[in-house]
Amino acid sequence: MNWLRKLASHRRVPVFPVLGMQGDEALRHLALSPDIELVDSPRHASVLLVAGEIPADRFESLRRVHDQLPSSFTTLWFRCEPSPHLESVTHIDDLDALPAALVTAYRELMEGRRESSPRILPDKPPNPWEGEGDFGQGGEGMMGGVPYGRPMAMNMEDDIRDGLTLDSLTFRLGPFFFAFPPGMAAEITLQGDLVQTWKTQLVAYPQSLDSVFFIARERPVPIAELELARARHHLHRLYRGLHLAGLESASLSALRLAQNLSTTSTLEGLRRYLSRSGFFRLAAIKGGVLGPDQARKLGGPAARAAGLDEDLRSGDAGYRRLGFSPVCQTGGDTCARWRQVLAEIDQSLQLARQAERDDVSTSEVDRIETPRGPWAEQRPEDASALLDEILPGQEWGDALATIASLDVAAVVESPLGTQTAGESPITNPLDKGVAGLSG
Repeated sequence: MNWLRKLASHRRVPVFPVLGMQGDEALRHLALSPDIELVDSPRHASVLLVAGEIPADRFESLRRVHDQLPSSFTTLWFRCEPSPHLESVTHIDDLDALPAALVTAYRELMEGRRESSPRILPDKPPNPWEGEGDFGQGGEGMMGGVPYGRPMAMNMEDDIRDGLTLDSLTFRLGPFFFAFPPGMAAEITLQGDLVQTWKTQLVAYPQSLDSVFFIARERPVPIAELELARARHHLHRLYRGLHLAGLESASLSALRLAQNLSTTSTLEGLRRYLSRSGFFRLAAIKGGVLGPDQARKLGGPAARAAGLDEDLRSGDAGYRRLGFSPVCQTGGDTCARWRQVLAEIDQSLQLARQAERDDVSTSEVDRIETPRGPWAEQRPEDASALLDEILPGQEWGDALATIASLDVAAVVESPLGTQTAGESPITNPLDKGVAGLSG
């Protein structure tokens, strides 16, 4: 056996996670594993992990991601059935056994005891272009065309920032791009690093909340339990935002805090770390302002970060007994939303401590404030269309930071695993039949 491969077999396993519906739990579990290295590009991975069910309209995108991994590589499916053309792969359902299964698959691959996964797509350019055009570049004239499937930049329209005519590049990202909510895809036009247009084409998968929020719509529940679940949800979002900002140590601290959360937990250590790291001074978190109507449509922490003191907990007798009142920011931008998330985690921990001490439960049912927003007559719906309104005009880094700060996915109708037979847990009002978007 090649000694380099033997040496490589003992390194951390480079895994690219493809998240299906409710695949986030596996992502968070692996992020804390010392044996696993989660990478943000399939070209840096040796193992492709498919976690959670992949809707059929994302299969073609999955095949494209699959074939982007460099040889040799292997694939593992977690809590989902392999898609067509990928049936002969390792399948596992046990979350605790997942890291060890990835390590085993990787070492077998490096030691030559496991064959590399076969390519699925034909080995040819996705668009015929060789020899086309005056200079063989695949288009008409000197410019244009799609060599190897990648469109060439063209000066098609004026820059929306200063009116200069610059080369614009239109491309598609998702539904497995690490900086997007799982399942979301968009067609984007950039001029330089400025977002000229943004069209959401596949919405994010509906997210499941902690089961206590569903129970709270049927009967009173202990407020301590409800608020710990709320704080945990916000810490999971904070983990993704900090990872995107490049603050890996802080992101893992947020994840560990969420994993071990209790009424004795505090946010002070993480808050000090964020202040010292300069997170709130990053240029990329200064944009993404929501207007009042946009903030109200999204609801929840995003609305309160824009100064709207709307929170269904205010009408609950149990919360009034604890002296609850909404906390709010005023900026309505990305920075304000992250400050709001931290403030609400702090508030939830304080409420949980009081409620546990005084044994306080909720009094209202059918009207609860979820971490995603209010759930009264109907549960929070998908708000991906807001991105089409607020992202044009932002620089690319600002746009990604804005997306990370917004919780736009709909909430599933019932807790994870309780859908009735034949019921689809995902609807996609923006699906325009563009299933072939690569990650």
